[in-house]
Amino acid sequence: MTLRANDSHGPVVEERVLPGTPVENPRGCPACGGELGAYDLVCWTCGTKVRHLPPVENLTPQMRELQGIAAGAIANAMASMLAGRRLGLRLSIPEDLLQAAQRAAIHGNFPVALELASRSGEEAETLSIAFEALQGRLRKARHLIALAREEGADITEAERLLEMASGASEAGDYRGALRYAIKAGQKAEERRGGVTAWKVEIGDWLK
Repeated sequence: MTLRANDSHGPVVEERVLPGTPVENPRGCPACGGELGAYDLVCWTCGTKVRHLPPVENLTPQMRELQGIAAGAIANAMASMLAGRRLGLRLSIPEDLLQAAQRAAIHGNFPVALELASRSGEEAETLSIAFEALQGRLRKARHLIALAREEGADITEAERLLEMASGASEAGDYRGALRYAIKAGQKAEERRGGVTAWKVEIGDWLK
């Protein structure tokens, strides 16, 4: 990828940057031109990794190392959140944690920034895993409910649980939605089992 940087005090300069290489441009994302805030280390628009650390003077070697570690945690959290956004997830908790981490980093409180950014990334990854598991459970629950309906079973409770799963998912509670989806499938199977047992009993009686 070739980037063009136009400096008002000099000619246009072309710089070749390998794909995936972190780049530094305090004016914005060099790949798409998107605006970057302080400690925005991944471009929200195109996903480019950006080395965008505000300069901090008079840091001890230990604190400068910690700044780099905190920055890495912030970048990882942003990458996880970007992946979640592409799935359509609601990420209010990870977003709040990330913003708090960035504020802490801006004020030079790198230990707190590291802790908050780590929590943000973990929460985003957990929500993504729950969301993906939820999709499979919803498909299975719908399939089991359809089978139960065909067999004449009472699916009222299973459908109610499925609706609760959908509502929780829309509200961003993917873990709660996953629990409801599992219960919906279990209830459908339970009702199917009751119908099957009843049919066997009737069959035995008619012999």
